[in-house]
Amino acid sequence: MAPDPMTFRRARRPEHKQQRYEAILAAARSQGLLKGVRNVSLADIAAEVGVHKSALLRYFETREEIYLHLTAEGWRDWADAMRGDLAQLPVGSVAGVAALIARTLADRPLLCDLMTHAPLTLERNVSLEAVRSFKLAGLAALADVTVLILRVLPALTDDDVRDLVWAVTAVAAGLWQVTHPPATLVALYAEDPRLGHAQVEFTPSLQRLVEVVLTGLLKREPGGECIP
Repeated sequence: MAPDPMTFRRARRPEHKQQRYEAILAAARSQGLLKGVRNVSLADIAAEVGVHKSALLRYFETREEIYLHLTAEGWRDWADAMRGDLAQLPVGSVAGVAALIARTLADRPLLCDLMTHAPLTLERNVSLEAVRSFKLAGLAALADVTVLILRVLPALTDDDVRDLVWAVTAVAAGLWQVTHPPATLVALYAEDPRLGHAQVEFTPSLQRLVEVVLTGLLKREPGGECIP
């Protein structure tokens, strides 16, 4: 529920300012899930909070900064989600790692959507410090995930896991958009069955692709050549 507008405007104490900050993020999160990140304006976020959009600019420079913050939050949450389940996998379980990556990303639809927009738009209308904070959060999440995956697949290197995460990011971002088409495409697929090949499922498709990447990385020799 959005806070009372008068309470929101009159808040002066630090704890009230923190409540404002969290209310803005919660509204952006809700709107992103409801409409898709690309379709959410600063005015939409302000309306859900219950204030004029100028009030939001006291806390965030732009709409993009709000969503960049949520992207960093999403990466941290994803790394945390991987921690417990990866610890339960047997050493060498490529299929287990691939399934876990696919499932935990499927459970985070907003992050999957944000992964598309972060490099395209969210990093391009914010301050240097906002981008720095985002990048540092991403590096911290990557470091956590690297340690976790190496416990299960010790034959990989740190660089291998970094390449895996970058590949997963790129594939998951594109695959999420393809598997969640707009209403016009849904109607088109229903009207013309010949185009049904364009419809795929996110989780099994991502899991297969992650397994392919992991298998290739595990077959590489230290110099970069693949072992026949």
